[in-house]
Amino acid sequence: MKRILVMVAALVLLGTYPLSAETVSRIAAIVNQEIITTAQLDREMRELLAQAPPDREPAAEQLPALRRQLLQKMIEDTLIQQRVAALGIEVTDEEVSQAIEDVQRQNNIDRPQLEQALAAQGLSFQAYREQMRSQLLNFKLVNREIRRKIEVTNQELRDYYQAHQDQYRTAPYKRLSRITFNLPSDAGPARIGAVRAKAEEALQRLRSGETPQQLLERLNAADPNIEGGDMGTFTPGTLTPPFSTAVDNLAAGQYSEVIETSLGFHILRVDERSAGEMRSFDSVREEIRRQLMEAKREEAINEWAESLQKNADIEIRL
Repeated sequence: MKRILVMVAALVLLGTYPLSAETVSRIAAIVNQEIITTAQLDREMRELLAQAPPDREPAAEQLPALRRQLLQKMIEDTLIQQRVAALGIEVTDEEVSQAIEDVQRQNNIDRPQLEQALAAQGLSFQAYREQMRSQLLNFKLVNREIRRKIEVTNQELRDYYQAHQDQYRTAPYKRLSRITFNLPSDAGPARIGAVRAKAEEALQRLRSGETPQQLLERLNAADPNIEGGDMGTFTPGTLTPPFSTAVDNLAAGQYSEVIETSLGFHILRVDERSAGEMRSFDSVREEIRRQLMEAKREEAINEWAESLQKNADIEIRL
């Protein structure tokens, strides 16, 4: 069963379709002796479809299903309103204003900009205030009804951490540096061979103990086409295939063979290598708590919604 606060976004995305007006308003449903009429249902349907993009028009055979789904939402909304009234839950004008100010602040807009955006959607500011009031009422109701059901214990946090350790391991990475012997686009075989030989000689110097910085400074002073330096860190899958293959099995401090690409010849050095580290339980405790709280909240809302409908007297007459 869908949760009682289910939105009908899928319906809104569906486009407009003309509805035939009913000459006689009949009873669509009775919810704890409160009547929902076909006139109310048709009005809601027209308003819903009027919000849809004109190029997403539903086929005629889709309309009965859309109508049934909308009636279900109206039943759910009626149950919520009845429960709000029974519990005496209220939302003050000040709370509504504060919530709207929060929306403006989060979207970095002022009141005139908000009203302009609402007008573009065919919604007045007063209607928006009432929508916000309804949302706050629902929020207060749900929190009151399910608050006691969503406690997360320390043992649950630790059990989740132990069972999902892969989620809390940092990605393996390599930090690389390079020396590149660039080739001009019009280089012929002789030039390519000479540059390759220069790269091979440089590699031997590096492996004999000359530092990359010393070698690079000396080479670059003689030939500005030779350059390089720190490349940063790379996680699996982020290096190009030739570079990845060249350094996959290298330990920190080791050099690759000379790598040939369309741009020239390259020597890579693995400056640092990490297989990934486990984040400590204390560092992820609150992250896990939020995740489990949300899952429990979702479950509690569904159970509460089912209970609300199960204990209601609902008669659908369509």
